[in-house]
This record gives sequence, C-alpha cells and structure tokens, in this order.
Amino acid sequence: MLNLQEDTLNIQIKEFKEKVLETFGTSIFIYVRKETNLNFELSMMAECTIAAIKKHHPEFDHITSLTARRRPREYLVYVQALAYIAYKDGQSKTAIGRFLKRTHATIINSITMVENGLETNDTKILVAIDNILKEIENVGTVPENLKREVKSKPSVDPIWNEARHFIASNFKE
Repeated sequence: MLNLQEDTLNIQIKEFKEKVLETFGTSIFIYVRKETNLNFELSMMAECTIAAIKKHHPEFDHITSLTARRRPREYLVYVQALAYIAYKDGQSKTAIGRFLKRTHATIINSITMVENGLETNDTKILVAIDNILKEIENVGTVPENLKREVKSKPSVDPIWNEARHFIASNFKE
C-alpha cells in the first residue's frame, strides 16, 4: 500500500471510530490486515512477543522463551495473541504448536480465545495484539530515539593522523 493510501485509510478509520463513539457511546477496535502476509519466521514473531511482554509487563523481565508453562493471564494472553497472529499470517497450527511446545488443540483453543476476545473487545487481548504488532512493525526500522540522537563524532585514529601529517609534510610543493 502506498503511504498516501495508508494515510487516507487511517484517517477514514479514525473518523469512523469517532462517529461510532459519538453515535453509540462505545469505542471500537479495528484490525486492518495488510494485503501481503508478513511471512516472518515464528522465531522472529516470538522475539517480538517477548519484547512486547517485557516492555509492558516488567514483572516478566526474566522471560527468554515462550515455551515455558506459566499461568498468569498477562503472560498467557501474549502467547495466545502470538498464536493468533502467526495463524493469520499463514503458519499452520501444527507448526505453531511445535514451535511453542504445545499441542495442536492448545493452539486451536488459543486462536479461538483471541477471536472471542476480539468480538467482545477484551482489552487485554486487544492491547497484547497491538503491542506485538507494533514490535513486529519495528523490526528492521531505526527507532525514533536513535533518529533524533545522532551525536556521533568521528574518532581520530592516531596512526592515521600521523600518516596524514607525514604525507602532507613530504609532498609539499
């Protein structure tokens, strides 16, 4: 999609959401799937999910893998959201289950839970999906804080500096 089309789409979605809020008094969440699949590897999606968990739930800062069995809802929602996003991206339920060391039935349940959460506007699921997608979008891009803080100065190599002076002094006209 061209940037102009994306901007127009975002403006129209924003206007639509405001109109629904004004008319019905309820906020809505709109998930727009891009025309092309992300086709990211599951390992990269998992890294983005772990980054999203750590960023928004510091109590899970020790997590290095999504294969461990943990019961807190804040953690499970992110694993379920990962399964949903990966499935919608074209990954098979079996491949997702194998990667997460879970059964095929667990992945089906995770996808169903996320779909039900999207229908009922479950804020934890909406936030988890949004956070993961933001991390995935940031893959390969330069973070905004790095763009603004370009304070690099060229380092002077003492050997190169001496060589430059030597060349300049020997080849003066």
